[in-house]
Amino acid sequence: MNALAVLYGGSLSEAALEKVFSGKSALELALERTASFPAVEKTLLLTGEDRPLASAALPPGPYEIISRSNWTKKALLDTLASASTGFDLTYYAWADCPLLDPLLAGAIRRRHLRFAAEYSYADGWPYGLAPEVFSPRTARILAQMLTKAEDAEEPVERDAVFSVIQEDINSFDIETEISPVDLRHHRLTLCADSKRNLLLTARLFSAGLNSAASAEEIIAGRPELLRTLPNFYPIQAAGPCPQTCAFCPYPRSGLRDRTEGPQFLDPGDFAALLDKIEAFSGDAVVDLSLWGELSLHPRREELIRLVLDRPALSLVIETSGLGWKTGELEALAILARQAAPRKNRQAPLSWIVSLDAMHPERYREVRGSGYPEAVACARQLAALFPRDAYVQAVRVKGAEDDIEIFYRAWQGAGVQVIIQKYDSFCGYLPALQASDLSPVRRNPCWHLMRDMPVLLDGRVPCCREDIAGERILGNALKEDLEVLWARGEALYREQTRSEYAGLCAGCDEYYTYNF
Repeated sequence: MNALAVLYGGSLSEAALEKVFSGKSALELALERTASFPAVEKTLLLTGEDRPLASAALPPGPYEIISRSNWTKKALLDTLASASTGFDLTYYAWADCPLLDPLLAGAIRRRHLRFAAEYSYADGWPYGLAPEVFSPRTARILAQMLTKAEDAEEPVERDAVFSVIQEDINSFDIETEISPVDLRHHRLTLCADSKRNLLLTARLFSAGLNSAASAEEIIAGRPELLRTLPNFYPIQAAGPCPQTCAFCPYPRSGLRDRTEGPQFLDPGDFAALLDKIEAFSGDAVVDLSLWGELSLHPRREELIRLVLDRPALSLVIETSGLGWKTGELEALAILARQAAPRKNRQAPLSWIVSLDAMHPERYREVRGSGYPEAVACARQLAALFPRDAYVQAVRVKGAEDDIEIFYRAWQGAGVQVIIQKYDSFCGYLPALQASDLSPVRRNPCWHLMRDMPVLLDGRVPCCREDIAGERILGNALKEDLEVLWARGEALYREQTRSEYAGLCAGCDEYYTYNF
């Protein structure tokens, strides 16, 4: 039984070439490990012509390189179909996965052959440990299934093969190698596609994670390694807000009164902060506005442009839907379409319109006046950003009927809906949770692991829940982000030891996740 191994490297990050794995890069290790997959007679490395790879930097082995200026989903599947001819099966993975496990690949292969499967994969492990496996016939079928031009020209994503199978999944014989312990809840990506994931993968590699068998022990035993770099930066750009919402602590918290100086974020300060974010995190999601309403900022378009001009950063705007002008939103839609693809593969600009109610009476009770304007804004954004605009409602005890009507109405209109859990801000607001969604076993806080909120004056609280400013890590406008992030390490490590002090003791937001 002879096998082909295909590694896709058509859009590798520079991180894949950094030699941080005992002097080797992720690409080098991926090639070495793939060559050790059972029955592999040939390895094919697919690269982009704009990303030349020095042959001296690659380990010796029976592989060849195919380069294209533009890899599309159709081009990938055609190449897989052609290259698979004459082999009994094909292994497929991305070339930035340094921890691909030959033993796990062998287990997938045995199951694939035993049950004469057409496509096989692993489930329950973090991404980056296992290849996909398919037969030559499957490769040819998949290449023929892409009949729509828009689908064929899509860029290659990590789920490129399975996404086509999903179009007619019941027509394929599929086998799954399942992990004895489900590790998916850790949300780990063990590849060198970003500065963040490179750091994570290198840390785990140095700690001894060298195979799928060692993954559970290392990940569970060393949770402090999982906090790498912030990925989500909720930033306050405005002090004023047009509404006094029942579910929001901002109007009654005194946060505005404790903010010294101007009530709007200066674009120059914002640009400097974005430069810091890009340098520190490599890529990130920026959220405007943490508190206050961005539409009230007199230079809001300038702030938006500053993010869109940086391909490493994507922008989410959370808004009441009040204060935006029709022509302004149309202009922003054009800017978003013209923006370069984001390094983190997110949309350049996304919107969340907080409505919280379906009926005007309920809206007035929860948010105040402005219902017609907010709904009109939400509808316009849904038309201008059909894949990147959402309406949001907070689910609270006693209002489930309205929430269900809200969900069905907006979803029926083709608009994406977010139903958000109620947040009491550690008891600052009344306890109105409609249900207990917390996990049976508490995990270290995702927000301490992934987020860095920034207030209007640059202060960085340990998290958004810190309304009273009990634990300020420093000032992002005046200090290095690396220093601020390091100051939050001790609090995170406490939680890895199941120690929860202060606000954290009564918090139920620890299991919610942004990006």
